[in-house]
Amino acid sequence: MIAAPGIPHTRTGKKLEVPVKKVLAGQALGASYDPGSVDDPDLIEWYAEIGRARHG
Repeated sequence: MIAAPGIPHTRTGKKLEVPVKKVLAGQALGASYDPGSVDDPDLIEWYAEIGRARHG
């Protein structure tokens, strides 16, 4: 279990569950979400780093 710094949301407050799952699975960031629609893009980057570490 890893403690995450937060859960990214859209600007309207919806959780970005599907894009987080995709980046954790190793999908490229640009293909999984629109950076302009996220309240804190650094959170998505954190999840992407975890995904890259898991999938090499």
